[in-house]
Amino acid sequence: MKNKILVVLCSLCILVKAQSSDSVSLSTFIRQALQANYKLKASRSAVQAAHARIGQATMWEAPQIAVSLMDNPLNSINPLNGIEREYSLTQMIPFPGKTSLSQNAAKANVALAEDVYGAEERTIIAEVKKQYAMIYSAQRRIEVNLANQELLKQMIASVRSKYAVGLASQADILRLEIELSKLENQRATLEHDLRVPEAMINTLRAMPTTTAIPKLPEITLTSFSLDKDTLVARALMLRRELSAMKNEVIMNKAELAMAQRERFPDLMIGGLYKEKTGMPDTWELMVGISIPIAPWVSGKVSGRIEESEYKIQRSEALVSDMETMVRFEVIDTWTKAKAHWEQAERYRTSIIPNAQQTLESLLSAYQTGKTDFLSLIDSFRMLQMYKMEYYMEVADYLMHRYDLERAVGFDFETNF
Repeated sequence: MKNKILVVLCSLCILVKAQSSDSVSLSTFIRQALQANYKLKASRSAVQAAHARIGQATMWEAPQIAVSLMDNPLNSINPLNGIEREYSLTQMIPFPGKTSLSQNAAKANVALAEDVYGAEERTIIAEVKKQYAMIYSAQRRIEVNLANQELLKQMIASVRSKYAVGLASQADILRLEIELSKLENQRATLEHDLRVPEAMINTLRAMPTTTAIPKLPEITLTSFSLDKDTLVARALMLRRELSAMKNEVIMNKAELAMAQRERFPDLMIGGLYKEKTGMPDTWELMVGISIPIAPWVSGKVSGRIEESEYKIQRSEALVSDMETMVRFEVIDTWTKAKAHWEQAERYRTSIIPNAQQTLESLLSAYQTGKTDFLSLIDSFRMLQMYKMEYYMEVADYLMHRYDLERAVGFDFETNF
């Protein structure tokens, strides 16, 4: 029994790194989310709607057709008994340049809608990656928990055998059973930690929340060599939310130009055809212009110009505010990501190897009877605790790294 336990101890010191045959890569989750996410579908429809407005911007107002039945006798209710009939057609023609300015505003609105879509796409990608990291961490911590449970079960069987021949106390058995119960309780918490990101990543992919997620591939962290100042500069160029605000400024300026052009008159042309009973038919040509400088109209035009000027001031101020927020967000997420990467690296390169070496030393001492069994178990439990903390740090690092990718506006060269 002693040799069997030693085999279990040695085999459980290293987590199984083999990937399951049906594992799903991160890129697969991202592709599924980009194709099926309902919020992105709504944003794509908004972009298409914005494109449809460009053609409308160049169109004139609909012509007006009118029919007048005149000189009807009072003793007749038939409108066709009138002496005279008029048929007219009129068309308003906007002042040159008005439709092109309207088209410019529509194009700026398209660019704005595309930037909004791009920003939402980056948010979805970052959220999928973050949930992926949480799933990975929960799966690996469950593996550690199961390894601990297996070890304790073997230990309980061994101590019971020794207790039967008077080489162990009942207190040792109870202590191990308490530890096993604590691990079972911990397993329930870990399962909850796994179910939540699974449900979220399925929601992002527009799948049932209970869709099973297979074991994720092993993640190996790369060095964190991202330069903070370079990332800030790139964020100011690539961040889609910032680009959207700049396009809003362009759109507001186009609307200002449209409002200023409203001071110029539109042209109205029309034709009229008259039928007169007992007299030759006649026709008329009508030409007219609007009068935007009329006192009861000019205030409306001036008010629209003033409104557009304030919109420009507002949108320019929001651009400056967004640039400040982008700088802060990049620096904040970079600092957090670097801190968690350093902590994860300390676990990987120092804490876990030292705990591993301590366990191996106690294993040798236990084989020669120089240490007690519970000391060996305590050492193994500490090693497994450090492994669980390592996977939590990995998840924290990746989540902040993916927030950093979203803040900057592009995916880094490596996923990890």
